[in-house]
Amino acid sequence: MSKVRTVTGARHIISSQVASVALGDTNSVTVMDSSPHRKSFSVTNTGTNKIYVKLGTGCTSSSWHYALPGGGANDDGMGGSISVDGYTGEVAVCAATTGRYHHVEFG
Repeated sequence: MSKVRTVTGARHIISSQVASVALGDTNSVTVMDSSPHRKSFSVTNTGTNKIYVKLGTGCTSSSWHYALPGGGANDDGMGGSISVDGYTGEVAVCAATTGRYHHVEFG
């Protein structure tokens, strides 16, 4: 099943990144800096391990806002995904082990 969502008011993609990093409680990654021009963003888990997303900095497995399950295989399209409208602050990602994710920022 495919999910498509229209982002109202978005004029262009501000940033997009695919990353495979060794994430962990001590290695939180800020994937998006604050941007007053951001209308919305999405983060998708493209790996097999659960990842956590925090609106702000300092993501840990006990301090997060969204938990995104992994897929059955890397890049199979079955990993968890979130879309957030109207948040312009920093966004961080972490995981207990190696994690893979993709993010897109719309402005």
